[in-house]
Parts: sequence; C-alpha cells; structure tokens
Amino acid sequence: MKKIALSCSVLVLISFCVWYGIAANYGYDALSGAYVLNQNGERCTLFLRSDGTFTEQVTRGGISNTVEGSWRRYGEAHVSFSSSFLKLDGEELNAEGEAHGQFDRTFGLFPSLTLAPIPGGPMLKKRLLSIGIGHHGKAR
Repeated sequence: MKKIALSCSVLVLISFCVWYGIAANYGYDALSGAYVLNQNGERCTLFLRSDGTFTEQVTRGGISNTVEGSWRRYGEAHVSFSSSFLKLDGEELNAEGEAHGQFDRTFGLFPSLTLAPIPGGPMLKKRLLSIGIGHHGKAR
C-alpha cells in the first residue's frame, strides 16, 4: 500500500513539473503559431513566427487584407506589434500607435492573445493545429 501511495505521489509531482514547464513558458517558440478571431463579421488569422515576425489576414465584408510585420514580447506575457498590424474592431492602440496585448493560457495549456483594452479587447485563440496561413505567410 505504501508503494502505491509513493508511486502516486511521484506521478503527481512529475505531472505538476511537466504542466508547470508548459504553463510558465512564454518564449517566442511557445507562443508562435496561428491565432484566430471571428467576431462581428470580422475574421482575423494571425500567424506568429518564433523569429519575431508575423503575417496577419483580416477579412471584413468579404474583403481580405494581408500584412506582414514584427512582434516583440515584453514583461512576462505582453506583446507589441509593428505599425503594419491591422486594427481589429474593439481594439485600442498604445500611445505610439502600436497594437499591443497580453497572452494568457486556459488551464495553463491553451494560449490566447487578448488585444487592448485588457480585459475586454478582441481575443484570438491559438489553433492547436495550424492550418491556413503557412510558415511564410502563404495560404495553404
């Protein structure tokens, strides 16, 4: 019985360590990928690359626009985008006119990006399987 209790304790400890390693990682590699927003007739697909560049595709009223630019992390989970970023409905820009926001994780595992104002700004959810805009910003 003591072996089972010890084994369960070790398993719980290992599981916590693995979860924490994922949940606490806000590095460029961990945050890169495709994020999607669908709201108020607007669709945005934002592909963040680990080299600090992005491709954003926004569709409003059947018209699509695609831009490329750069993104940078600051603090633990905050982000700013270059001026090429297409402003989304309900989004606020910072004093320099940049789009900015904050990464969060549901249960510490599933990333999302909330653009300013925080809280209440547009929220893009990370796709678990990136389909759509490819690594180089080309539609697949």
